[in-house]
Amino acid sequence: MGNNSTLPSATRRLFLQRSLLALGALAAAPAISTAAFADTSTGDAPVLKLLNAEDYRILSVVTDTLIPRDGAFPLGALDVDLAARIDTYLEPEDTELLQGLRGALMFLEHLAPRLIGVDGPFSAMPQEQRESLLLTLRDAGGDATAVFAALRGISMFYFYTDEQAWPQFNYDGPLVKRGKPVYPQVRD
Repeated sequence: MGNNSTLPSATRRLFLQRSLLALGALAAAPAISTAAFADTSTGDAPVLKLLNAEDYRILSVVTDTLIPRDGAFPLGALDVDLAARIDTYLEPEDTELLQGLRGALMFLEHLAPRLIGVDGPFSAMPQEQRESLLLTLRDAGGDATAVFAALRGISMFYFYTDEQAWPQFNYDGPLVKRGKPVYPQVRD
């Protein structure tokens, strides 16, 4: 499995216990057509390990909202293709985590915008509205905050461990080179 084998159990529980509720809500809702997604594409999807093209597209928008180009740093999530980077660390055996991640993305894409009175998908919203929605999720408490915290945590971790980002915050890298970063494990 290597050193990128798992995400922390706290993150796994966050996705499983919290965002699966959102997945259930989506399953109960009418089917959502993917035709509406055509004009919100972030470009061609790279070769993905586990995420499908729609998951990748939504995760790209989420990471771009959290870490925009010319935000805190000139380099942003899209510059390092953060969604694809996260995909490389997902393990095929961890079907519960993958299902939870997809549930969180579907919740954010289709249901969360209603919290700020928007009927369309998250990915179609302008940057300012997406930022406002994420702040609303952060402050809402419960499942909404759990989804926000999990997506923000995984995005920040894999952005800050990407060597392309290090010059942006004057980090020279570790003294001893290692393989892929290991997301910290939280034990019960």
